[in-house]
Amino acid sequence: MMTDPQYPPPTTARHGRPAPPVTATERRQANAKRGRNVLAAAGLVLGAAALVVAFVPDIGYVAWPLAGIGLVLAIVGLVQARRGAVGGRGLAITATVVSVAALLSTAGVLLYGTFLGGGETGLHLPAVAGDKHSVTFQVTSAGGATVRYGSLSDQRTENAPASTDAWEGKASYNSGSYLLTLTADTRNSNVNNEIRCAILVDGRKVAENSGTTIALCTANVG
Repeated sequence: MMTDPQYPPPTTARHGRPAPPVTATERRQANAKRGRNVLAAAGLVLGAAALVVAFVPDIGYVAWPLAGIGLVLAIVGLVQARRGAVGGRGLAITATVVSVAALLSTAGVLLYGTFLGGGETGLHLPAVAGDKHSVTFQVTSAGGATVRYGSLSDQRTENAPASTDAWEGKASYNSGSYLLTLTADTRNSNVNNEIRCAILVDGRKVAENSGTTIALCTANVG
């Protein structure tokens, strides 16, 4: 005796009504919403830019904010991807790794130039005749100032006279990258002291600042 074949019952939604079919447009819209991770993409771009800039002389310090912002955007994008709000989890992980690498590279270049140096003996204080590059530290102080100048690993301290004439300190180097620093603070608290500082490398001004009690100039060169 033959029986009719058994077919599975039609899919029904709540209240016994058939579930509406998902259209191709709705499917594309759902995939598009999950597939866009704008923050991770922006973080990857900033991290990659910082990784390149970190090795460029004179502007390597720009890598710090680029990599920092890129890392924040990448982490936020990764959190959103894990929550399912957006896709691109792999992109967010890549952006995080690149941004961290940029920060480490920037720190490595800075530490190498500051403590190891790229020249024969690093930054020379005072200047040595025959070096390829000259550094001039300048301070103008109306009421006199205590001056500290050099690099992070090697500094000198002198007194700038209470004069409108600029005090100058000299240094030199052959090659390498260095974080030059110049700080001038007032020696006479009873005087309304106006202080200006500047750093020149090979005659070109690379840093300048001013203040009423203290002035600080820094420059990453080499």
